[in-house]
Amino acid sequence: MKKVKYITITFALIVLFFTSCDNRKDYFMEINKAPTLSLVKNGVELTGNTLNDSLKIGEPYPLYYFISDEEKIPLLAIQDQGKDLVSIGSELITFTGVNEGQSRFSLVAKDSFGASVEFSVSFTVFRNIAPIASFTVKKIGVSSPYEYEVDATASYDKDARFNGKIVEYEYTLQNYTFSSTLSKIRYIFGSAGQKLIKVRVKDNSGDWSDIVSQYVVLN
Repeated sequence: MKKVKYITITFALIVLFFTSCDNRKDYFMEINKAPTLSLVKNGVELTGNTLNDSLKIGEPYPLYYFISDEEKIPLLAIQDQGKDLVSIGSELITFTGVNEGQSRFSLVAKDSFGASVEFSVSFTVFRNIAPIASFTVKKIGVSSPYEYEVDATASYDKDARFNGKIVEYEYTLQNYTFSSTLSKIRYIFGSAGQKLIKVRVKDNSGDWSDIVSQYVVLN
């Protein structure tokens, strides 16, 4: 009889233990707060939970992130579209474009109770955007009455924010064409009359701009 009573008490204690554990787990789940995720681009915190931007192939796109939670939980990046690269550090996440087209990531932070926060990042991935040529012509007339300055410093690369830059200038002065790394040159024409001047520029991805031209009348 005592043995049966002992078994009954033991069973009751075991049931009470597991019931208490379940109640305790339910209690913590109820008071648990979902984590928060903040992304910072160029020193400015992004609002909302989506980011839509452009991504140049081969140029890293960094974002700082901060996860607020009672636990130390990792940031996960799930690629929903595209085949681009992502690297996650302790505070920095970096995207690198591989193929042209659309790319989409889901950034997720989930705690041990299953509460989570999600941020959607979408990119239009491109190889390059050709630069734009622009120039002005000014008469100098110091060494010769036909000395002119061609100034192409107003030319620019349309993807400058992705480290695009102009690396070469091509000048055509009447029938003479040459390339230079200088954005401003001086040239002495051989005679008076109407002269055709053309300029185009090349960026660091190897693409040339369209040619822009201007007629100048030398007196």
